[in-house]
This record gives sequence, C-alpha cells and structure tokens, in this order.
Amino acid sequence: MDILIIDDDEKITNVLSSYLNNSHNVTVFNNPIEALEYYKINIDFDVVITDFLMPHLRGDELIDKILDINLHQEFIVMSGFFQSEFIEHLKSLNYNVIMISKPFEFKKLDKILDHFEFSINI
Repeated sequence: MDILIIDDDEKITNVLSSYLNNSHNVTVFNNPIEALEYYKINIDFDVVITDFLMPHLRGDELIDKILDINLHQEFIVMSGFFQSEFIEHLKSLNYNVIMISKPFEFKKLDKILDHFEFSINI
C-alpha cells in the first residue's frame, strides 16, 4: 500500500515510518501544509494517516481539503484527544475515516490497514 503519514511530531512519524516501511511505501510529512501541497500533485495514496492536533492546519481541516481533491481518499486519524465536534463532523461526511487514539499498539494499526487493503482489493 502507498501510505501518506502526516504528524507534526517527528518521533511519531519516525516510528511509524520505520515500522510501516517494511511492508508499505511510506511518504512522511511533519508539516500539514507541505503535505497538502505534495498531495495536490501526488494523489495516489491508498491511505492517509494524519494527526488531529497540528499547528497551521488541524486534521479535520486537512481532511476536508484532501477530500476536495480526491473524494475517495481513505483516512486514519490519530490523536491523544478527540474533540466531540470533530468526531461529529467526520461522521456527517460519511467518508471512510477511522479514528485511533494515541498511544496505540501496532497490532491495532495493522488491523486497520488490513481493512483498507481488503477494501482496495475488492
């Protein structure tokens, strides 16, 4: 799978990238605005994994902007703290967004990625 990871915390992106690079093609950004600019010309990601709380552009705002470019994009949103209005906003969109709370075990992430990979191969 081709995965785009966006998180302002370099420790998180380094760990995720190291883990996922064994079985996936991974592109990493620590700045959501730079990630969005890159995405505009490289939309062929199977999954976008993004943090929720980031400087310059929150995860829900980033998702809205990416969906303006590609309505079929799949997302995993990570956060140590989800705001209820964000959760309601994502539910109202009816897009394939899965939320995962930090910290999480890699087994849980693997299960979510397996779900996306299965739906891609159908």
